[in-house]
Amino acid sequence: MILNKLHVNMSKCCYMHFKPKCATSADNSIPDLKLEIDDFAIKQCNQTRFLGVIIDEKLNWDAHIKYLKRKLNYAMSTLYRIMDSIPKELHRNLYYTLFESHLSYCISVWGGAAKYRIQSLWIVQKQCIRILFGDRQAFCDKFNTCVRTRPLSQQLLGDNFYIPQHTKPLFESNKVLSVQNLYTYHCFMETYKILKFRQPMSLYDKYRISERRPTLLIAGFPSLKFIDRTTSIWNNVTPKLRLNDLSPKVSSIKNIIKKALIMNQHEGLPLEWTSCNFDASKVSSTTV
Repeated sequence: MILNKLHVNMSKCCYMHFKPKCATSADNSIPDLKLEIDDFAIKQCNQTRFLGVIIDEKLNWDAHIKYLKRKLNYAMSTLYRIMDSIPKELHRNLYYTLFESHLSYCISVWGGAAKYRIQSLWIVQKQCIRILFGDRQAFCDKFNTCVRTRPLSQQLLGDNFYIPQHTKPLFESNKVLSVQNLYTYHCFMETYKILKFRQPMSLYDKYRISERRPTLLIAGFPSLKFIDRTTSIWNNVTPKLRLNDLSPKVSSIKNIIKKALIMNQHEGLPLEWTSCNFDASKVSSTTV
């Protein structure tokens, strides 16, 4: 640090104690642990922000997902206020700029969190899609319950009144990926760039490439680590894309994997979402 003329801001320094899930209370306790840099005490914290991502001591990404949910709700309210002032053909660009840019930021890091935590973001995303691309006139007509605007026979509110508009056709017509498929997309693309350009070398060395097939990664014991998760996604998707080597351009691979995920996202029932729509192993075969 002296040679590079770097200065450490001691007031921003902190440390966390990462604990395994199976550890006992005796293992979790750190008696009288004091960390100092040049006689300056470093404080302990439960969570901290690093490059826009909140890291907590349990590594369950609960704090970051809650923070992201608040940010997405604010972006959604902003879209609702300005959407009437912008042509409808630009609403898709608005979604990518003000909403998905936050949703997809570092998603390959925290996107492997528990499903019930990702579900909260999935609900917000569907709500945003309804606001931007849904049938607004039909939504407003539901609340026209005055006798002067509706016949008396239509004044009673049935079960259909409380059912929100289905979002699966809206995702399909606007070619938008769900948060689950965004995680698959970004993990696959990051793995492809690491293997193609061999950068960063620290991550490239952790992948075990098959000697028989250069596009096959040898999977280790299943875990929540980035290398193991991306290896699983890579081995599930690559055979479906019929990728024989790493020569194709990154831009072409982006288009192909996104098209394949969108096709898989809309398989099955036309209105209802199923788990197969978010399963990378169910991606249809295509050619690079």
